[in-house]
Amino acid sequence: MRDALAANRRLLMTALGFSAAMSVLALTTSFYMLQVYDRVLTSRSPETLALLTVIAVGAIAVFGWLDSLRLRLVQRVAMRTADALGRKVLRAMVATSSQSGGAAIRNGLRDLDTVRNFIGSPAINVAMDAPFLIVFLVVLALLHWVLLAIVLIGGAILIAIAWMGQRMTNTALTQAIEMQARTHNFADDGLRNADVLEGMGMSATFVERWHAQWIKSVRASALAGDRDSQLTSTSRSVRLLIQIALLGAGALLILNLQATGGIMIASSIIGARALAPIESGVASWKSFVAARLAWNRLDDILINAPRRDEGMALPAPQGKLSAIRLGYANPLTRRTVLSNVGFELLPGESLGVIGPSASGKSTLIRLLVGAWPCTAGTVRLDGADIYAWPRTELSRYVGYLPQDVELFAGTIRENIARMAEGDPEAVVQAARRAGAHDMILGLPKGYDTEIGSRGLRLSGGQAQRVGIARALYGEPRLVILDEPNSNLDGIGEEALVVTLAALKKDNVTVVIVAHRPSILAGVDKILALRADGSVETCGPRAEVMQQFLRRGAPAQPPGNVVTLPVAPDLGAKP
Repeated sequence: MRDALAANRRLLMTALGFSAAMSVLALTTSFYMLQVYDRVLTSRSPETLALLTVIAVGAIAVFGWLDSLRLRLVQRVAMRTADALGRKVLRAMVATSSQSGGAAIRNGLRDLDTVRNFIGSPAINVAMDAPFLIVFLVVLALLHWVLLAIVLIGGAILIAIAWMGQRMTNTALTQAIEMQARTHNFADDGLRNADVLEGMGMSATFVERWHAQWIKSVRASALAGDRDSQLTSTSRSVRLLIQIALLGAGALLILNLQATGGIMIASSIIGARALAPIESGVASWKSFVAARLAWNRLDDILINAPRRDEGMALPAPQGKLSAIRLGYANPLTRRTVLSNVGFELLPGESLGVIGPSASGKSTLIRLLVGAWPCTAGTVRLDGADIYAWPRTELSRYVGYLPQDVELFAGTIRENIARMAEGDPEAVVQAARRAGAHDMILGLPKGYDTEIGSRGLRLSGGQAQRVGIARALYGEPRLVILDEPNSNLDGIGEEALVVTLAALKKDNVTVVIVAHRPSILAGVDKILALRADGSVETCGPRAEVMQQFLRRGAPAQPPGNVVTLPVAPDLGAKP
């Protein structure tokens, strides 16, 4: 975060230089009044008044021009900082969400907007004006030391009020901002699961629960706002009292023949200008707290995001996949999900993964594709650590279908081409290999059909077939499918069987997770996992099947164990 801001040091220094010039030009009104009272009114010279007015107008025009330039500069700094951080933040959010999730991660881009808006807002000018208070204090000292003392005492009082207010409002304000973020996240979760809410009649309950959370956040915000308004009003009142004190002191100095009327008016204007940054800082305290919290959260996201030490680009792999004593423990709970899993697949071989629910099958798939790092052991593709393989290069050689098929807003073509424009021939070829070409042509605009956010305009089976086509785009050498037939009908499953046969013919290495074992009839090997994430058995499909058949395929609680009710004949159709 600091590096991104420091990269714009030249623009910030320029803006600071403008602030210095503006601090001098801000004295224009004071000196104009001083000269009018002490020279024009005593000399009764209209020429002197005209010349002073021309000079004052010119100075104010320059002041306004510099103020506009300064604001434009800080806005550019804000945009450049956000541009430098945007891709890094989103990449860190994706990496962290993939492995551990968390509601705070989802607010990363909102936090970036909060920081950008604060840097580009007039509130940042308060910090730039603060160092140049010395200019006004020096001028007040030149006018009279009493005037300087009044401003110093008043400034100290304002700072004390600001400090006390910060102690009073900081906790409530922080809680209010965090509660608002949680409320927004809860609403987002409901929108993502709108079908469940409507289908199960949970909408009213969901809305009431959101409303209760929203009311709490509003009350917390109102409490913080009340305290903040009291602080702001008190600061404004104190500043007005300081101006009165300056005018009163100036009047006494005039009566004692130690000052003129011009000095009295000028000191009041200069004193107000000297105290303005303090008052403005108090008024913008809420936005400062919000920006500070957002800054800290972004720092945490960027610092704590999983690191991937990517090596240099490697030649295209043949497809030899090796899992060597794999182990994985949940980074939050430290619970062991997988332990001592190992196998090897030669190019063109296929592996079916079975096991009870929560036995670590999907976790194993994420390790094999390099989405998650192994906490023990390693996954190697053609001898290279797949987690260290450059992701952009690896995407050309690996196809992956997750258990929950997620499609993105855009066209069918863009989704198959992995959010790129995509070569039309390659897109059609991937759809044909997935058996989805005819289905896609039946859509309103074929491959140019807009599917909306998360593919909500497609059925589960259609989305799964598009997801399979996406996994096959670009002729990958390793294809990993997590329950590819979970939403397919009979026709779709037959097409998937044909797809797997074609991949084997093309010498593509395939790993499949399936709860419906009919799709595993053509695989070369089967890996069975126990409920604790360890390997129950692994070997050629026929041998594993014989083991299950010798056990008599005992009945197990539903959803806990996948049995293999398929014939031992490898050529048999499912």
